[in-house]
Order: sequence, then structure tokens, then C-alpha cells
Amino acid sequence: MKDIKRTVSTFLCASLLLGLCSCTDKTEETTKERATTTTTTEETTTTTEESTSEETTTAETTTVETTDAQSEPIAEDAAYQEFVDGLAEAIRNEEPYYYGPDHTDDDVGELGIAAYCLSWSDSFYYTLADIDGDGRNELIIGHEDYGQSGDPIIRVDGLVTADEGGRCSVLLISWERSMTEYLGNGYFLSGGSGGATHGVSQIDHFEDGALVTIATLYTEYEETDDGYEMQYTLYLDGIEDDDHMIIGELADSSWNELLDDAESNDNELVGAEWTEVAIGE
Repeated sequence: MKDIKRTVSTFLCASLLLGLCSCTDKTEETTKERATTTTTTEETTTTTEESTSEETTTAETTTVETTDAQSEPIAEDAAYQEFVDGLAEAIRNEEPYYYGPDHTDDDVGELGIAAYCLSWSDSFYYTLADIDGDGRNELIIGHEDYGQSGDPIIRVDGLVTADEGGRCSVLLISWERSMTEYLGNGYFLSGGSGGATHGVSQIDHFEDGALVTIATLYTEYEETDDGYEMQYTLYLDGIEDDDHMIIGELADSSWNELLDDAESNDNELVGAEWTEVAIGE
């Protein structure tokens, strides 16, 4: 709030007539001077009161406007609260996946939060954060944990966005055989198993409200004369064709470079405030 400063200046004008006059004349002049002084003082007082009143009114108006701006709700936050409430209810009802409050039969096949995995605990956690810097919050369902190195990591059970109409979309999840981590600055790392000898890992970047795939690495153990050997296939930019494919040791080293770059970001969600949602009735 800007400080409001006003200076009220009053010029008091009094005409003092000096001369040789009779006592009667001096008395009349003195009376006139007092009348002039009184009138000027009253004008000064009135001006000061008006200025003070105007200053107070301006200050009060500014305070009200600031309060109204601060109390204005964020539209997507209300949509996320509805999503979280619906997810909790879906878990209690033992639904396997939750797609959002606007879910219909047409959504079958779309990405949904693995509610059955969250039901293994007594509660789940979420936080709201603007991870792509566009001024709109995203909903991250997950929690802070510690990796094998002992450093804190952010496990993500779901990344949810809301459009201007309040409709939510699930962009990333973790489930029984796959885990997603948030690395910071919009980067996500997902990894899972496609079977006893198959694995897949993926780096995604959230930008401008959308998820962009940076790289996908497929690994597979193949039997050789010397036993089993790991085979690597890397696809870049989310396009799985020959023009975007790297194989062998070069695929492995290229993946590690991309992963190192993604992990080099400061993770702004480490130490963030997470809200706990109890699942029990």
C-alpha cells in the first residue's frame, strides 16, 4: 500500500495598521484584527478537517480493494479440491482407477489415478504448485521420500491439470509396476517393468500446460553364449521410429546424459507443504 502524504498550507493574512490614532480607533482596529484572525483560523480548521477526512477515506478505500484482491479464489484450485475429494471417495468405494469428477464411460482407456494402490495406506498426500511457471497451479498427488542414496525424492502418484472450465486431466501416474519421480523444474522420471526381462524408463518435461516426452529407454535381457546381456533401445522426442532410435551402448550413454541433465535441476518440491487426506471413514 502506498503511503498517502498531504501537506496542508494555510496563509494567515492580517493587516496591521500602524499610525497615530485615537484610543477609540485603536480599539476598533484591534477588534477588526481579531475578527480577521478568527475567520482565518476557522477557514484553516475547516480545510484541515476536509483534508483529513479525504485522506482517511482514500486510505480506507485502498485497504478494501487490496483485501478483495487477496481473497479472490484461484479457479483451478477449486477444481483440484473436487478432484481430491472424488479420489478419496473412489478409494473408499474400492474403485481401481479414478479419472476425475467429470468421468464418463467414454473415458475408458484414458489415464487414471491408481486408486487401488493408494488404498494400501491409510491416507494420501497432495500439493499444489506452478511447476511450469505459467501462473496456474498443477495438482501433484504423491509425497516426499528418501532414495537409496539418502537424498530426498518426490514420489508422484499422479500429475493433474485443470483447464479454464475446471475440467481435470491426468497426465502422469504411478502404479503397481511403475514409479514416477519429480526431478524439479518440470522434469519427471518414470520407470517400470514390462516383464521379467523387460524394462522401460522415460523422461518427460511439463511445459506450457502439456507434457513433452524427452526420451524413452527400453531395456531387455537377451541370452547369449556367455549368459544374458542387456540390450538398449532409446527413442528421442517421444517418436518411436527409426529416425529417432539409438541402439546399443550408445543408447545407454545417451540416456545417462539426458538423465544427468534432468536431475541437475533444483527440486522446488523438496520441503514443500503436503496436505494429508485420510482415507478411512
